Amino acid sequence: MKHLVIGGVRSGKSAVAENLLTQWREDSDQEHAIYIATSLALGEETKCRIARHQLHRDRNIITCELDYQSKTLAHFLQHYGSSKQPILIECLSTWVGWYLSQDKPLKRCVAEYEQIKQQFIQQLQTLQAPIIIVTGEVGCGLIGETKLMRVYADKLGELNQQVASLANHVTVVTAGIAQQIKTIKTIKT
Repeated sequence: MKHLVIGGVRSGKSAVAENLLTQWREDSDQEHAIYIATSLALGEETKCRIARHQLHRDRNIITCELDYQSKTLAHFLQHYGSSKQPILIECLSTWVGWYLSQDKPLKRCVAEYEQIKQQFIQQLQTLQAPIIIVTGEVGCGLIGETKLMRVYADKLGELNQQVASLANHVTVVTAGIAQQIKTIKTIKT
């Protein structure tokens, strides 16, 4: 089961996803769930945002922080993907942004991101564990002023489309209200 939760900044998408994760964990009688955090604690504002998220998190959720140097999203999915423990990735927007904003020429950043993205998509396609993926919606804003902003919107939009095509469920969150826009029923075997 793959569930994409998408919404704008401060839309409530994280709360919706974390509630889904807790519910999946309880429904499947799993003691723990896995939370893969993509945001790095850089600067006071980010540290405060992370702390706020952690305060509301279920105590039975194991947090794995992506460090971008030694472990990729594909690595975590490979490691946890055959378990029955539900997984939550929070969030693809931050993940894409990190790769595109390295201190390198943008063309090189994009090439490296595309390679890492393919590894992630391959792992996602074969994943056995239930997964919830949070991402930002980029289609409701203005066209970015800089080339980096435009490339970011393009790459995140393309990734969101790929993940949505693989997902059984897609939920859009606006102003804290979740609307399911895609549902594919699966048959339990």
